[in-house]
Amino acid sequence: MNSDIGFGASLQPDSFEAMLRRTLLMERLGFDHVWVPDHLVLLDVRSPCLDAWTVLSGFAVETERIRLGTSVSDPYRRHPAVFAQTIGTLDQISKGRVILGLGLGEAQNLIPYGIPYDKRVDRLREVVEVMRRLWTGEFVDFKGEFYSLRRAFIQAVPVQKPHPPIFVAANSPRTREIAGMVGDGWMAEMMTPQRYREDLRDVQRGAEKTGRKLEDFRVAYHGPLSIAEDREEAWSMIEKLARSLFLWWPRQLEAYGYRATHEFDWGHLLVEEDTLQRIEEHLYEVPEKVARDITIYGTVDDCIGRIEEYVEAGVTDFAFFMEYPDKSKADHVLKTMGEKIIPYFKEA
Repeated sequence: MNSDIGFGASLQPDSFEAMLRRTLLMERLGFDHVWVPDHLVLLDVRSPCLDAWTVLSGFAVETERIRLGTSVSDPYRRHPAVFAQTIGTLDQISKGRVILGLGLGEAQNLIPYGIPYDKRVDRLREVVEVMRRLWTGEFVDFKGEFYSLRRAFIQAVPVQKPHPPIFVAANSPRTREIAGMVGDGWMAEMMTPQRYREDLRDVQRGAEKTGRKLEDFRVAYHGPLSIAEDREEAWSMIEKLARSLFLWWPRQLEAYGYRATHEFDWGHLLVEEDTLQRIEEHLYEVPEKVARDITIYGTVDDCIGRIEEYVEAGVTDFAFFMEYPDKSKADHVLKTMGEKIIPYFKEA
């Protein structure tokens, strides 16, 4: 696997101007990639929820170096030919800086709109296969379970060869195998270093099934980060977010030996006006220890030490969540990363 370490952040939804400002700051600070959530709706009905690919196109014309990814898209809302064209177009605009984060999808973006939400793993595999064929620019004949193409081709061929990298978001044995079978990277949430060591076996098994080798395969930590002069101050900044992740994914909580006591599940959750309030009411049912264990937080030295643990476990990329009660803290954390933590790893 590739050992070059990449650092990025998954932007919290905001106005385009606010997200662009933060992206420009990240590029100046030496971050490698920026990630934008690809949703139709968010849990907070008051938040702006802009189209991820349009936002990234805006970033592409204002930046020069930073790579542009989604965290993550689903295989349902776009026909794979349209999806391939969108990504190919953005890869041309950005001169080869696109990363596709691709997952199984969430109910909130699909069910209210009458979009089919079934056979998620099989659909993801087929969408990836169709897009990879179309990205060659050649005519494609394809007959699958979900899509049928006859002499189909696109004229928005990506700059990156053979295609933009695909990071498969996967938190189950089967989907991790799929990441190893069809992905160029694996992105996971709510993970300790030990879980990465263990779960990478599933990715390796998927690669072996298709005769693939993982020399250039990427492994991404998609999780919370908080930096402060005091370790407990840093934890207080990120605690709510760290706990909430397990409310959305109860199976992950169970993977650490705890029993979920709430009714939330990202795969079935629909957004109502009171959804965010109901989630906050259950926040402290999530054990503090497990929330701390999957979070990188503390002083600069604390964070460097914890990042090193993840790197030793096989992580190559970090896409940090930086959602704090005080939004102004995010810029400070970014600057600390860019001035003290990223140089530590890049120079090493």
